Amino acid sequence: MPHGAPELLTYGTLIVFTLGLIFHWSRRAFRHPVPTEPISGEIKGNFMVFDKVQRTFHWATTVSFVIVTFTGIALYDPFAFEPITDLLGIPLHTTFPTYVFVHVVFSGALAILLIIHIIWDVGKLKGTRSMLPTKSDFRDVIVRAKSLLQGTEEYPRINKYDSFMKNFHLYLPIAFIVLAITGVYQFLYAPWWVVPIERHFEIEPPWRPTVLHDLFGFLLIALVFGHTYFSILPVNRSIFNAMLSGKISAEEIMKKYRLQEFINRIKKQRPK
Repeated sequence: MPHGAPELLTYGTLIVFTLGLIFHWSRRAFRHPVPTEPISGEIKGNFMVFDKVQRTFHWATTVSFVIVTFTGIALYDPFAFEPITDLLGIPLHTTFPTYVFVHVVFSGALAILLIIHIIWDVGKLKGTRSMLPTKSDFRDVIVRAKSLLQGTEEYPRINKYDSFMKNFHLYLPIAFIVLAITGVYQFLYAPWWVVPIERHFEIEPPWRPTVLHDLFGFLLIALVFGHTYFSILPVNRSIFNAMLSGKISAEEIMKKYRLQEFINRIKKQRPK
């Protein structure tokens, strides 16, 4: 049994998100609707949509997050994690401090990467406006939901960052602040991993930082899982490839995106 947040909430969050993605996949995997919203304008060439800093941040974050997730779940529910560690031949119960150390190191790396990402996108690229939710995003969500659930033909074009991506990016700093505060407190004042399991709740303060840490962590895992799912859908292959090469063709942009945001963001660039 986990020492922190109840399994019903943590694993339940993952199950609910997974069921939602399975439903979406059954409706959208290979028959994504074509936008009915007319396109306003025309562009040609290939355009840089993710620079080297953004791409480096993305893939470094991916590696760090996988390690943080692996060690975090092993610490949260070691008994459920035993089959994996036994299969890999990795010690678990006798090496909690090592897992904690790796978890803390890569959590710190994630925090540094997030700060760099915010400074670069806000300070250098002036991308704050494109990341904030708008009324248009809300309308798009309603239209897309009706299309998904009711099979309506109307379907909007999307911006470079749609509502899901914007809210995901807004949750990231909130989650990291909560996870940092609760994680640092556990590490310094309530290190449950150095006491017998029956004493875990004796050293847990009334505001339950361990529970908060688990809840925000599992929600973040669920959102990253959703982000990964959407990124590998065939319809999003062009934007996934852009995260590797940095570029996306005008033809791909014109298939489903609104042009104005791209034009505003890349008007200083010349097509290549």
